[in-house]
Amino acid sequence: MGVIKRNCPHCETKSIAFTAISAIQKHNSQTWLTSFRCNGCHGGYFVEINNQVNESPKDYNGDIDSFRYYHSVGEYPRTIQSNIPEYLPANIHNFFLQACSSLRTENFDSSAMMSRKVLEVSVKKIHPEIQGSLYKRIESLEAEGLITSDLKEWAHIIREDGNESAHEEEPVTKEFAEDILSFTEMFLLYVFTMPGMVKAKKPEVEV
Repeated sequence: MGVIKRNCPHCETKSIAFTAISAIQKHNSQTWLTSFRCNGCHGGYFVEINNQVNESPKDYNGDIDSFRYYHSVGEYPRTIQSNIPEYLPANIHNFFLQACSSLRTENFDSSAMMSRKVLEVSVKKIHPEIQGSLYKRIESLEAEGLITSDLKEWAHIIREDGNESAHEEEPVTKEFAEDILSFTEMFLLYVFTMPGMVKAKKPEVEV
């Protein structure tokens, strides 16, 4: 069966293989509407393929993109790129990705709560020894000079809004979820991305 590699719009795995499961030729056309299945999450994906040989892309044995007689002319659904800050620890990266994915699929309550989880795990990562409530840990980070007063205020906004979303009876709005995710992204940029960029630019010191 024919295979392509794409970033999955469902599970968001990068460069994963999709296997062709069916293909229908358009009437009086060399274009085949070919359906694929992600080999990871089994999510569906459709590609319109112009075919210069009389063979269904489904029946082709190999990489469809590398075969010179096949040309993709349309793909659905289009992958939406999540704007994930760089240099994040793996677990924080995954939690932030979940917050972005929940927002995109209109699960606003889940997105807001995941944003708060990103903050909580980030605070532990910055200073694992600090104990107490999230409020006290954020205050301690500023007191010890690990974050600025502005970052402390951002962190408290995320903490309060995320906690509110978990306990309110009314559903979280899109605007609310977008705001808290935006604050979370800025917090991550200052805490992890900017230091990571500086470290990457520093030349290695020979011992």
